[in-house]
Amino acid sequence: MKVKFWPLLALVSGPLSQVNAYNPEGDPFADDPFADDPFVNEPVAENNKLNSGHSSRVEFKSYYQDNKLRNTHPFNPGPVKFGDAVSQVSLDVTLESDWQNQWKTRARVYQRYLDNGVKDSNDTYLLEGLVQWQSDNRDLAIEVGRSKPQWSNGYSYDIANMLQPQRSLPYIDQDNALQSKGWDMISGQYFSGPWSFAGYLAASDSRYLDADTEAVLRLGYQQDDAFSLLLHKIDGQDLSYGATYSSLLTDSITFRAEWTRHGYRLMEPLQVNSWQRKQKSNYQRFVAGSTYTAAAGWSLTGEYFYNEHGASEKEWQSLTADAAAGAKRIKQNQSSDPTSDFNHAFAGLAFMGQGWSRERYLSLMFMSAESENLWQLRLSSQISLDDDSQLHRFELLKSFTGNLSARLQWQVFNGCELCEYGLNPSKNNIRLTASWLF
Repeated sequence: MKVKFWPLLALVSGPLSQVNAYNPEGDPFADDPFADDPFVNEPVAENNKLNSGHSSRVEFKSYYQDNKLRNTHPFNPGPVKFGDAVSQVSLDVTLESDWQNQWKTRARVYQRYLDNGVKDSNDTYLLEGLVQWQSDNRDLAIEVGRSKPQWSNGYSYDIANMLQPQRSLPYIDQDNALQSKGWDMISGQYFSGPWSFAGYLAASDSRYLDADTEAVLRLGYQQDDAFSLLLHKIDGQDLSYGATYSSLLTDSITFRAEWTRHGYRLMEPLQVNSWQRKQKSNYQRFVAGSTYTAAAGWSLTGEYFYNEHGASEKEWQSLTADAAAGAKRIKQNQSSDPTSDFNHAFAGLAFMGQGWSRERYLSLMFMSAESENLWQLRLSSQISLDDDSQLHRFELLKSFTGNLSARLQWQVFNGCELCEYGLNPSKNNIRLTASWLF
């Protein structure tokens, strides 16, 4: 491990020992299915509390992942290397302060050492850094700085988080804190009973468009049912729209749905775009899902996702066939146009990394109740209904103390050679993660 990782630990350990643990509040309908995961919401250390109006949350995390790679990849022309092992050590620090019951500051700094089996890196990121003012009666709040608003009610597919890019792609990785990185913005929120009104102006970080700013207006309502309407505007494009709905149908069944409409396609530019056939004035997404929670504590979740931004059957066949043929000609030294063949091969590899590549998906998840010995089991699958390829995930969680947790995760990617999950470089991988909160 590089020595320069450790100065941050020495820097924060002194002042952080003076303050209490960070404990955010959230919309119960906005909670993700991992809300009880000790790797997402760790318990609070009571002995850290002081009456100073300050709080902290410090997490030290490490994991090792072993990848069982496929013998060959149809899009790899030769020079691309896939790591057979990944290791990471990270420090995630959140500091929060309150003054006079009206002013609040929050900063979240993330430092990690990552070795992906091909190269290593040691980087520091500011995930959040903001100042917030609230009126005396809490009906008005204004924020300036870097933050990540959460508007989505989805489980595996958070489409209503309309600011770009969608950081949780290609799929949610609980050990990747960069998926929580915010946007530099100014925002205001007004609350009136069950209603809320909010506006956001953010510096754009879009991977799809060359834009400087984007803005969102949101109208929300929350009581027994909850819904929201969103308007999203990014430089040079027409308005985009979104809506969410959540309802507690019975004491044990929750239903959630989301919809978005864009006048442009959410797809990163590739080296080759001739395979794109869709010429639409709008592209829609729709998610509907439900969770059943038994009296014994276990739960079962199902979710359907329709995505017009993804590749149609003809587009998929064109993209994958050209990428595979180009890579094959390069490897066999039979290319009459190496530049074109390399471009097709790398376009295929880049598209696979974008996530949500097809049009129809199904997600299923089972979560057991936590045992008396603090063990928990989670089983989940994501299925591409367009080609029947699948991602299966097995997770075994264990809490040893209030501050120390571990998780064993096994992922399996099944599908034909030119199917979405079958194109993942790994056949399967296994990851062991340890997390320490202090």
